[in-house]
Amino acid sequence: MMNQDTNVKTISYALKTKPVITSIVSDNDLEPVLRTTSNIVFLLTGNIFTLKGITERVQDAGKLMFVHLDLMEGLGKDAESVRYLAEIIKVDGIVTTRSNLIMAAQKCGLITIQRLFVFDSVSLDNGIRIIKSSRPDAIEVLPGIVVPRVMGRLRQEIDLPVIAGGLISDLNDLQSVLAHGAIGVSTSSKALWKWQDEQEKI
Repeated sequence: MMNQDTNVKTISYALKTKPVITSIVSDNDLEPVLRTTSNIVFLLTGNIFTLKGITERVQDAGKLMFVHLDLMEGLGKDAESVRYLAEIIKVDGIVTTRSNLIMAAQKCGLITIQRLFVFDSVSLDNGIRIIKSSRPDAIEVLPGIVVPRVMGRLRQEIDLPVIAGGLISDLNDLQSVLAHGAIGVSTSSKALWKWQDEQEKI
């Protein structure tokens, strides 16, 4: 079982030179994702029958596979489903909004990313309180474009890697959130996938 320090280092190292996390949001995204240079993949669609095959293909391509458990069909939102992902599907980590699943995943040795939705100051305060309690390996702030506005507060309260997710639609958005301290961006934007791939050619 990896400890949190090791998990944080794994995420940080994977995103250091490849900050764009490729998100699979439809069946048609798998093949393009496999051809990218990304180091981390978020699976935001799928079901109990497709998970194993997708996971194996992503990992065979040399990428870390994270499953958003809240969005998977046919799996409960409980500790046994987390154990199933760890022991049968053998994913590298999970993404979830739920603290109970974060804690269950930690017991299974999975890397954990907790989603934090920021709509206003109240949701930010509540989110920080929840994150302090569950202590995931990283947090994903949604919508990602608010990261420049909330990063100062997050850094005062939480010493965890921050990923920006949602509404990151162009290179300016990407560069802005990275400049403000996010270590990565999760996106289904194929334009941003392409931008990252082309950096190797420069």
